Amino acid sequence: MSPTDYRNGAGTGVHYYIRYVLTFASVFGVFPVSGIYKRDVYKLSFSWLSPVTIYSVLLFCGFAAIEIFSLDYTIRNLNQDNLTAKGGIKKATSGSIFYGNACCALWMFIKLAKKWPKLMQDWRSVEVSMKRFGAPLLGWKSTNLAVVLLTLAFAEHGLHNWLNTRPGGKDDIAAMSLLDHDANTSFVLIDQSVSFIGYLERFSLKTHWYLYDDYTSYNPVKGFLVMWLSLSATFLWNFTDLFIMLVSSALAAQFKKLTNAMLSVRGQMLTMSQWREYRETYTSLTHLVKKIDDHINIIVALSIGSNIYFICAQLITEIDSIKHSYFRTLFYMYSFLFLVFRTTAVVMQASAINDESKKIVPEIFMCPTHSYSIETQRFLQEVTSDYVALTGLKMFSITRNFLLGVAGAILTYEIVLIQLQNTK
Repeated sequence: MSPTDYRNGAGTGVHYYIRYVLTFASVFGVFPVSGIYKRDVYKLSFSWLSPVTIYSVLLFCGFAAIEIFSLDYTIRNLNQDNLTAKGGIKKATSGSIFYGNACCALWMFIKLAKKWPKLMQDWRSVEVSMKRFGAPLLGWKSTNLAVVLLTLAFAEHGLHNWLNTRPGGKDDIAAMSLLDHDANTSFVLIDQSVSFIGYLERFSLKTHWYLYDDYTSYNPVKGFLVMWLSLSATFLWNFTDLFIMLVSSALAAQFKKLTNAMLSVRGQMLTMSQWREYRETYTSLTHLVKKIDDHINIIVALSIGSNIYFICAQLITEIDSIKHSYFRTLFYMYSFLFLVFRTTAVVMQASAINDESKKIVPEIFMCPTHSYSIETQRFLQEVTSDYVALTGLKMFSITRNFLLGVAGAILTYEIVLIQLQNTK
């Protein structure tokens, strides 16, 4: 298929609908594909020397640097006292898990960006071959999904920063105890002003205390870098889920177009060539799903694993926050519910591929006796024997039943964490 075929094909394609989201992601160095904002998939490219790729590599180095310090802090503090102390597990492990997730996710997206132009060309070939069935309308759905998810995510991030950077209070004393071993040192060493410089200092010392030996090791440049890396890692964490949802909804929409087309001819006499067309379309869709899964199954596994960890950590923190301030309790409740919503949305969107692929079987069974042919038999055998779904590292498939498994895992780990705290 040539670029002319692309422009003359029916519809605009999945790339057209998600290109603005991917362009926004490239601003944060997450998806370093050159020409990602262009409509024509043949103008997409990847180069290690492009500005977006260089920025992504620098961002990865920044994440890796923070991960080294946070991992060292985790190793030194993951002991019996922290395991049994309230909030001790989260405080000891959240930094290393968060930035470890950022390092892994960013590296995976850089690797995916190398393959993305070819993947989009293959996807576009399938879309053009299905032009007689119509193009799925994903514009409003993908845009609304991105706006809602990122708005909730940045609201959660902003509330977290506000609660941890308010001038004065017990949080300053807690930060002082982590940084200074001199009992005579006062917590007023943290800048209490409402200026941006004061905010940077409070943000760095209170949320990334493991990067500093004492107050004298802080400077505004380091504070700004820490703040930007934290914001970028937060975006990357949420974009991982958003990306899976966008790709899954687009693949499910393609299957739905085929199902609707077969539904419109239910019970009619179809020729062998017509059955062959439906079968070949289904085969091309299943091959596309498997090809996409080969490139993103590790991203799916990382998304599910990190979300399970942070749901458990946030839930036990919410339980501990009952004795804290009213606003802090509300924040932990909002953060927990947002994590649950996001994880559920990822699983439900990804499982829609499997759901839509199964809807084709009843339509084949409705085939009239006189219309049944060798192509119908081959189509039925292929649909009933093939299993279409996204996977996590090829170890588990994302279906609706998988959501129950995730809920069970969260409940199990949460009980273990609560028992560990109650042993002290």
